[in-house]
Amino acid sequence: MNGPENGDGRRNEPAQDLCARLCHDMVGPLGTVGAALDLLGEEPEAPALAQDAAAELRRRLKFWRAACGAGTGPLAVSGLTALLEGMLAGGRARLVAEAMPAERVLAAPVAPLLLLGALLVGEALPRGGTVTLAPQGEGFVLRPEGAMRARPAALPALLRGEAVEGARAAPALLLLRRPLPPAGGWRWRPSRSRTPCESPPEAEGTTFTFPSPSGPQAEPNPACRGP
Repeated sequence: MNGPENGDGRRNEPAQDLCARLCHDMVGPLGTVGAALDLLGEEPEAPALAQDAAAELRRRLKFWRAACGAGTGPLAVSGLTALLEGMLAGGRARLVAEAMPAERVLAAPVAPLLLLGALLVGEALPRGGTVTLAPQGEGFVLRPEGAMRARPAALPALLRGEAVEGARAAPALLLLRRPLPPAGGWRWRPSRSRTPCESPPEAEGTTFTFPSPSGPQAEPNPACRGP
């Protein structure tokens, strides 16, 4: 799928926005490591602080590598939950996958889609909450649950064909460009509640569905398309 064009005719470059997002996500832990190293010999807590920041940096890199790099291979739901730890809504939201069968293993093409989808759904929870992952038909559904819900950054504009760029746009651009599994796909729809196909105001939530590779392509419902 080709992304939308900028006003001068150039295509948005997901790699450029991904670099911006990586810098955004890494600068905090890297700064903490640097500050802790400067305090070695002066502050007894400096080594522990550097170690914690390095672990955070390693965790974020591991997420982005799985979501848009080498992938994960077949992934258990527990592995998906571990990769998303601390990544949703800046650590203010968490993934809840209690509805998923414990023995469920996500196919290699599906796991990165769910990682990016969960990250976007987490952006719909600026004050925190939970992102619920559940099976739905032949696929999966991700829903935001929290006191305040908003639409994820950049995704509605991209679906309208508008040009967007920057660090916050990276997950949506990557989701649009990510190769789909055979007979697979995904749909986004605003949802005021669990009642499907409603058209809520701008502050409402979002839902993603990812058919599994073996499942049929979901027929788009005209009433459930983006704004």
